[in-house]
Amino acid sequence: MENYSMYLGGEFVEGEEYLEVENPYTQEIIARIPDASVKHLDVCLKQAKLAQNEWENTKLSDRKSFLLDIAEIISSNLKKLAEIESVEIGKPIKETLLVDIPLASKVFEYYASLLDNFSNPYYLNDNELNMIYYQPFGVAGVLLPYNVPLMIFAFNVASAIAAGNAVIVKPSEFGSLSILELAKYIDKLDFPKGLINVITGKGETIGSLLASSNIDLISYTGSSKNLIKMFNSMKKPKKIINETSGINIAVVFSDAQIDEAVENIAASSFMKQGQICINTSICLVEEDIYDCFLKSFTEKINKIKIGDPLSPLTGMGPLRSKAHLIKTIETVEKILQNGGKIIVGDTNVRDRENYFYMPTVIELGRLIYEECFNPVLLIKSFKREDLKRYLEDNPTGLVLQIWTKDYDRAKKIALKAKYGNVWINTFAQMDSSIPFGGFKDSGWGRVLGKWGLYEYMQPKNIGIVFGKSKVSGWFS
Repeated sequence: MENYSMYLGGEFVEGEEYLEVENPYTQEIIARIPDASVKHLDVCLKQAKLAQNEWENTKLSDRKSFLLDIAEIISSNLKKLAEIESVEIGKPIKETLLVDIPLASKVFEYYASLLDNFSNPYYLNDNELNMIYYQPFGVAGVLLPYNVPLMIFAFNVASAIAAGNAVIVKPSEFGSLSILELAKYIDKLDFPKGLINVITGKGETIGSLLASSNIDLISYTGSSKNLIKMFNSMKKPKKIINETSGINIAVVFSDAQIDEAVENIAASSFMKQGQICINTSICLVEEDIYDCFLKSFTEKINKIKIGDPLSPLTGMGPLRSKAHLIKTIETVEKILQNGGKIIVGDTNVRDRENYFYMPTVIELGRLIYEECFNPVLLIKSFKREDLKRYLEDNPTGLVLQIWTKDYDRAKKIALKAKYGNVWINTFAQMDSSIPFGGFKDSGWGRVLGKWGLYEYMQPKNIGIVFGKSKVSGWFS
């Protein structure tokens, strides 16, 4: 068992109290992480502000080199970091090794490339000159989820650092180890100590303290419920970038390529055990093909191999914790009480000793908007005249999948739908250069792309008049 240290102000700091980290597959305690106090946060904030003052005045070429160094560190330690995330969180190694960790490296590379041609624009009109300068906010607090910690770390830290901010990263207590491991490697680089800080502990304690501190910006990825708590703890206004709940919908029209739709919706529903913000919660299938689709879909998910996350053959591992298993059971029971019917999947699991939950499909008679952050898919047939209402009534707006051969129809739906990401005949079409974020209750702000960089910058206007201004002689 390894005892990890926090990374505060360029130093590795022990905790006065520790939290135990459980392997969800074996239920063994594999590590301990510090449970930070307000004293740790105060030291961290002081050092971060000093580092940010220095970093803001560094050349863009130096920032670029630093980002590229981090990208290289992640790539060089790919296997180690992937194994740590799979063991701690329970997600299959093929996901961490082939997707999550490599994408983190690519994001740092991308933001390094944006600094090559970054410039401050100006506008000249008659005798007026307006110059626009982009400046950092200062110190950003980055609160991470447990499911893809290193990926979301990259989405936010790469852009924040590129923009000239310092960061205080607070990982979930259920997903801290890969971030703490990365801090060991980053420490060997040459940069202002305190520029990147990693503080660990419980969300309701140190997370709330960080949100209510005098940092300049918060980036939060997690539940809406916890976001509201965070708002209530704040003592002064600050910018917030957030991505929260997503009741994501997949729509399958009768002219869809069914085999491809089945493959993608199965992946979007059950990869990472459904513990991912872009997972499909609801699948709406046009009534003409409903029975055919359901038959193919259940055949597909019955073949998913469930087991050891470190096995390359595993398609699904355990849920992250006993608490999440219990929450999943309670969610399913509530859906069944509201008329849902299990087509395939788990029943009678309350006495289960492990944290596995089988891929489950629940048929709905009437539509229920329930975020399924678990391996549960709600499925319902639909008539075309009802689809617009089904999509509009969704209180969230993160991801919408549309499966059809009629691209004109798909585009019309996509343009009108209040969803931040609409994927037509595909899933997870994400790239470092493409913005990602939600509409409605799914949050506001964007990560990735140039839009993610501008989220961490403030535009400042400097105006100069050569001659008399517009108000000269106003009172004469």
